[in-house]
Amino acid sequence: MTRSGILVLAGLALGGCVTAAPPPQPTGTAELRVTINTTPDYVRQAIIARAAARGTAGTSPNARTIVLEREIPETTAALAAVCGPHKPGRRVQVVLTTDRAGPRTVVTERRFLIDRGGPRCAVLLTPDDVAAGNRSLAELKAQAETQLAGR
Repeated sequence: MTRSGILVLAGLALGGCVTAAPPPQPTGTAELRVTINTTPDYVRQAIIARAAARGTAGTSPNARTIVLEREIPETTAALAAVCGPHKPGRRVQVVLTTDRAGPRTVVTERRFLIDRGGPRCAVLLTPDDVAAGNRSLAELKAQAETQLAGR
């Protein structure tokens, strides 16, 4: 057997020893949506209250958008493949847009990574991200609709 043949066999044998699962891959989903049975004002109040309860301040660049940001300690392999390797000070930015749809509000959530002095990088969500995001939006929906019912 040739030397290259032995190296290929050794590589295949070692490759079979790796037990770590590959990181979840993005699904191509870049945004999440939920329709809430109340006005945008109640929804924005609920978003701000939920963020404040978690120690995050939101900013409002316009009347229909709330932006939440926090620094992240590391970048997953899937995000690094899209947005580049982790840099100190990297932040995740969650942009929540509230649009009136008759008596309801459609909330759209998009996520970005931001490096100091760099452009925003849109985050494609993994299946786990989608599931967690949908749970969070369902909690927001319940809170906003309950808040309205209590008034």
